[in-house]
Amino acid sequence: MHKFALSLLLVLTLFAQAGCASDTSPEPVPDAGAGHAEGYTPLKPDDNQDEIDREIVRQLQDNHYNKVDLDDAFSRKFFEAYIEELDGTRGVFLASDIERLRERYADKLDDELKDGQTQAAFDIYNTYQKRRIQIDQWALNKIEAGIDKIDITDDESFDVDREDANWPANAAEREALWTKQLENQIINLKLDDLDDEEIAKRLTQRYSNELKQLRQTEPVDAFSAYMDAYTHSYDPHTDYFSPRRSEDFSIDMNLQLQGIGAELRSKNGYAELVRLIPGGPAAKSGKLKPTDRITAVGQGASGEFTDVVGMRLDETVQLIRGKKGSTVRLQIAPADNSQTKTVTLVRDKIELKDQAARKQIIELQRDGQTVDVGLITLPSFYNGTAADVKKLLVDLKKNDKLAGVVLDLRNNGGGALGEAMKLTGLFMNSVPAVQIRDAEGKVQVLGDRNNGPVYDGPLAVITNRLSASASEIVAGALQDYGRAIVLGSQTFGKGTVQTLLPLSEGQIKLTQAKFYRVTGKSTQDRGVTPDITFPPAIDPEKIGESALPNALPWDTIEPTAYPYSDEIAQLLPTLKRQHSERVATDADYQYRIKRIDLAREQSQKTEVSLNLDKRRREQDQLKARSLALANEHRKAKGEAPFENYQAFEDSEDDADPAEEELGAHAGGNEDEEVDAYQREAAQILIDLVEAFLADEAPKAQSV
Repeated sequence: MHKFALSLLLVLTLFAQAGCASDTSPEPVPDAGAGHAEGYTPLKPDDNQDEIDREIVRQLQDNHYNKVDLDDAFSRKFFEAYIEELDGTRGVFLASDIERLRERYADKLDDELKDGQTQAAFDIYNTYQKRRIQIDQWALNKIEAGIDKIDITDDESFDVDREDANWPANAAEREALWTKQLENQIINLKLDDLDDEEIAKRLTQRYSNELKQLRQTEPVDAFSAYMDAYTHSYDPHTDYFSPRRSEDFSIDMNLQLQGIGAELRSKNGYAELVRLIPGGPAAKSGKLKPTDRITAVGQGASGEFTDVVGMRLDETVQLIRGKKGSTVRLQIAPADNSQTKTVTLVRDKIELKDQAARKQIIELQRDGQTVDVGLITLPSFYNGTAADVKKLLVDLKKNDKLAGVVLDLRNNGGGALGEAMKLTGLFMNSVPAVQIRDAEGKVQVLGDRNNGPVYDGPLAVITNRLSASASEIVAGALQDYGRAIVLGSQTFGKGTVQTLLPLSEGQIKLTQAKFYRVTGKSTQDRGVTPDITFPPAIDPEKIGESALPNALPWDTIEPTAYPYSDEIAQLLPTLKRQHSERVATDADYQYRIKRIDLAREQSQKTEVSLNLDKRRREQDQLKARSLALANEHRKAKGEAPFENYQAFEDSEDDADPAEEELGAHAGGNEDEEVDAYQREAAQILIDLVEAFLADEAPKAQSV
């Protein structure tokens, strides 16, 4: 009897343990005074996600360049990253949620990762999902009660930058925050001349989209968000792609090739522009830039707008895609919360020729004579880049008046590394161009083996904040050897190498190596600093590697042996002085700088008024300042002034400098207008030639 009782007890114990092990019941989320969340269904892990979790952990621990200890310190960092991934504007979670979740999980995520457990992933996500449903229901009720009942006449303001704000203490405080959010959204739509009926329709559509997406959320969505936060805790370029996200990526690629030519991502409910594809309608328009957010999509020249805030990314993409030659209209909310705008694009298929290298001649007047400078614009490093540039250089060299060549790498996000090596070899003898160090510390030196340069004359390179990866390698190598003078603005700073590895389901993209210049300095984080800087149209605090969380640090390794000429470095003080004197009276250059300053001033404002009349006055003042700058520029050029702001807006002169720079030379022909920075680069190159000749003359006489 005793043995039977003992056996029964053992069976019951094992049964209880088995029940605990298989119990994946989600943790209940309290209503917290925010009311019932209609349609909320707590998510629980799929059966296979524990194994995928362990696979991802193994891959990162074994293969990632950044060796990370899975300990309590990492757990706390990961916890904050996951919260940020879900609620970056700190307007969904309540302070009590954060306190409860932090106490329970902040020091335990490392253990859950190792064990393949996802309880924290789903408890945190379910809390977010329920809170978001509650606030969207509240907003829809508020809109249904009447737009006219929402006060937009008081003197309140709204802080649009809530990155470091406190979470709302309770449901009432959160509703007060979202009341301000609604007021700001209504004012933005009124400034677009929409009436109350249309505003109510658009906002109802917006919050209904979000509710629909929330109620259709699946376990893979929670798991992907959790893994995004985990992988991004290593570095910003490491990602987990679930099978569905891989499919979405393919959709995005199709959008690039036949549509508007843009790469999109979903961020805080918005479809955000990540990159404009050279040669595509978005880049050619000169009206769009990365971080712009698409809020609505209209078909044709006058079709009704569909609000896409809160809509699934693949559904937004379907609205944007369409037949070649058809028209799509996008309503854009800039990330700096400046005035929204409508951009009309004609869909097109992007051809390779639109992204190919091309040449122009810049004609300069120097001392009463015409001087020709060759300009080669290179939007990307595609297969065949070096061969194409070689042909262009050979053609340029046929010009007897050619005094030098400018290589424009602005907006060039990189591409084929081998082509970058060959391109460097067009301008130099067979020398090292880049060093690559892997996670084990092994260093590989790459370059181009050739029989001598195709072009060995005066050379300048232009860069900007969107010159990345292979572009930075080329610019850095030509600068380090003293082969070219680098002009423009600091590059992106992406000095890491990624690879795709398969998982049992989906795949992982992880960072396995870093790039280093021949000097031993990394291009990571700091990029390439020009010898002479042009005012950057793109804010480096918002775009670039240093603006990304958990970016790998800049560091150095041993330099490789390389020949160096200090001739350019010796002449820089003279070149900088001549540059400053010249641009002080250059109408095009000064207009660009003033537009950049005005745009930067607007982007630095973190608070907006919630008084419609005040916002209208501010908008009118901004229009007046923009018009005054444009007419000052036209007067200096001897051109007739714009009669009013509408005439200015209808012209090509109204583009934001950052958008103009992104759109310029994004695909076209050799008849494109040379911009102020390209022309000034050519002037500096001639200054360099003249300074070099002047410096050599005394030496020749002394011999």
